[in-house]
Amino acid sequence: MKKSHVFDPKHIDVLEMEERRIWQNPEEILETIEIKPDFVAADLGCGSGFFTIPLSQKVKKVYAIDIQKEMLEFLEQKIQRLKIKNIEPILSKEDEIPLENESIDLLMSINTLHEFGDKERMIEEMGRVLKLYGKLLIVDFKKEDTGFGPPVAIRVSKVQAKSLFEKKGFTILESKDLVYHYLLVFSKENLG
Repeated sequence: MKKSHVFDPKHIDVLEMEERRIWQNPEEILETIEIKPDFVAADLGCGSGFFTIPLSQKVKKVYAIDIQKEMLEFLEQKIQRLKIKNIEPILSKEDEIPLENESIDLLMSINTLHEFGDKERMIEEMGRVLKLYGKLLIVDFKKEDTGFGPPVAIRVSKVQAKSLFEKKGFTILESKDLVYHYLLVFSKENLG
């Protein structure tokens, strides 16, 4: 089994930097995908909740999933401070998503694809929890030196990512380049 590369929670302030909105604006990124108010969504690898909070304002419920207790504790404090009622933090184990089959309308995973130890297993898990025609939003670092972020060697290129998901039966709906990242939107249509 491949080793995962998990973000160190000691650097949580990096996830919360205001400058991050310049090159990775949650509102702009969320606008690239159709989101309905009755959606049940999941933020896989939610970290500090940088994307979870804006998503919670657009949907009925968000499962904020992370394998690090420290991240979820930080997010819990944010949720309480902001008095948000529709986010449920969930501690997960590596390579599994602790949700029911076909329970999610929208799953997003931001800056985490490179962290998954068993990428194929995680993509299967994403397919398992998504409803038929559910949407999947993936944003990750381009496989080039951006001056910050994970080592280039562990990054997954946009072409590789697209191939990994299509191989598991996802249909690509959108592909675009951001400043330091790429964005991919998939639909679960005929996972086999």
